[in-house]
Amino acid sequence: MRYTREEREALARRKEQWILRTERGEDPERVRRELKLPLKASSLPSLKHRYQRGGRKWQALVGRRHGVATKGTAAVKAFLAKAKARHPQLTGAELCVQVWERFELEISLSRLNELLHEAGLSHPAGRPAKGPDKAPADPQREVDHAGAFFPSGRADRTGRAQRRARRD
Repeated sequence: MRYTREEREALARRKEQWILRTERGEDPERVRRELKLPLKASSLPSLKHRYQRGGRKWQALVGRRHGVATKGTAAVKAFLAKAKARHPQLTGAELCVQVWERFELEISLSRLNELLHEAGLSHPAGRPAKGPDKAPADPQREVDHAGAFFPSGRADRTGRAQRRARRD
């Protein structure tokens, strides 16, 4: 979700109020709900740290990304396209490792698969079709074993045949 500059500043001011009110002893969860902050209470210590480091000014709490992608950048997308062009059978897990080695960027497998899908580089869903080299060696052998399975031994082992005969 993208915010305007004014919305980001208003959110930073509400974060500052959350920090100041909890420092005065108010309940962090209640204050968070009152200020309608879309954060978890567990993020409060890191916000306090940023606030302290920034000279106790609300500007230190302004969102830092401003809607800019950090993991699906153009460089990462170009790298994925080149890697898939060279080796189309690379798996997502292998590509995650290569992205880490190249960019030192830890990207989740699901995010990587989203990027591949957006670029049209993902494999089709389902099992791969059998090609001419994967066809069975003897097509007759496939048909030989089709049909019912008959266990060896007596046919009336369960006594079921005898019970049916008695009913008739």
